[in-house]
Amino acid sequence: MTVLKALCVRLHIDISQIAELTTENHVQLSYVRELVEHMDFVKARKIMESTSFMHEMEELVLPEYHLLNAICYAGQNECQKAMHYLHMALSGTMHTQVGLIIEIFNEMGGVWMQLGEYDNASDCLDRCQKLIASINEIKMEAMKLVIVKVYRRQAELDLLRKEYHKALTGVESAMNLLPKNNAYYELVLLQKIRMDCAEALGLLAEQREAQLLSYAAGLFSQDQKLEEQTRQYRSEISIDKKSN
Repeated sequence: MTVLKALCVRLHIDISQIAELTTENHVQLSYVRELVEHMDFVKARKIMESTSFMHEMEELVLPEYHLLNAICYAGQNECQKAMHYLHMALSGTMHTQVGLIIEIFNEMGGVWMQLGEYDNASDCLDRCQKLIASINEIKMEAMKLVIVKVYRRQAELDLLRKEYHKALTGVESAMNLLPKNNAYYELVLLQKIRMDCAEALGLLAEQREAQLLSYAAGLFSQDQKLEEQTRQYRSEISIDKKSN
């Protein structure tokens, strides 16, 4: 896949809509997205705030740039700034960029959840679900991770509302759609919801399985940060086995 085609897939646009995009800019933004996916918000923001990065920024990728900024701010609990960038991202999208619009509303839902505004969060996630329902199977295949994140966010909201069985169903739906490669961070986030629900419901076997999956994800990811985050589950699994 060429650089141009890869960018089109990520931005959910048709290649005929673009005249020219720089390889350098695409590579930089792809790297920033990878940092954001790995929750390295400080490093991601440092790159995005650099003068050289902004100087090379193409207008077409500005919505994604604003989205990534918003995710970083939300990850650092700066909700007002996050919402500001999400509105900027939304105002710059084309109606054909359904995947990007879904990402924006999904992150809006997350920010509303952080603010304790669950009804507003639910409205945003409902919009995501309606947009997902409008896309064809080919686009859905290319947008698997985007859809998984919507399912995960809905499960997080269900957990906050103490609708544990509904949250577990959402986690299962997300896991069934989760890409097999390079989605370890997302897998761990999903299993954390599962652990919390299982603990609340007293489902010890389910909780242990979620811990095991998280530990395995950290181990096989070959990502030191994620491996350290999930290492605790090994000892918890061992303690449970001894107690039984």
